Amino acid sequence: MKIICGLVMLSALGWGQDAPPKIVQKLIQVKYVDANSVHNLLRNFAAGGDWSMESDERLHVIALRGRPEIVAAFEEAIKKLDVAPADFELTVYLISSSPQAGDQLPDALASTAKQLHGVFGYKGYTLLDSFVLRGRDGQRGTASGTISKDNKSSTYSFQYERAAVTGEAPKTVSLHNLNLNVRYHMGTFNKDGQPNYRDTGLNTDVDARDGQKIVVGKSDVNNGESPLILVVTAKVVE
Repeated sequence: MKIICGLVMLSALGWGQDAPPKIVQKLIQVKYVDANSVHNLLRNFAAGGDWSMESDERLHVIALRGRPEIVAAFEEAIKKLDVAPADFELTVYLISSSPQAGDQLPDALASTAKQLHGVFGYKGYTLLDSFVLRGRDGQRGTASGTISKDNKSSTYSFQYERAAVTGEAPKTVSLHNLNLNVRYHMGTFNKDGQPNYRDTGLNTDVDARDGQKIVVGKSDVNNGESPLILVVTAKVVE
């Protein structure tokens, strides 16, 4: 009788103990963001030691282990962070100003022409070159080309260090450290018969709302008589 009572007591004690927490494991693929960066961001957000997280940037995966509710919460957070970066199209216009009256600009720059006449004291504006550059949030962009004026060919390079697409519609495209460098033909030649060139340009940050044309600034060309004016417009690609 005593033995039976002892077994009953042991069984009762066993039934009263809490069952060990359920632990699950999950591998989550990340497509657009750096797995290690997500790991570093999220690892301090959950208290306690009932979970673990590892990341591998080469495999683009994050490994989770823990209670189901914690793993599910981390998975939801990772999905919200792992989104495709926004793309945009940047249209760049290189415009020459002149003391002579008359504009030679496309219809797309009609409103810009009015702005130029209101801001600068030049009588005429001519489009020298334009190009479209596809950009992406978080990345840099670069382009180069040749412009011709008065039978003189000059070269230019255009670049920005990083782009950022932010805000709600209309979104803003920010170009950090935008740089335009122009190496223009001065119209003179050295003793070897080679053309003389002069380097000029501008450097600035630009914030452009989706679809907005921005007069970035002007670069001194031909001793200020006909400076080169940079105009950009950004269109976010959904």
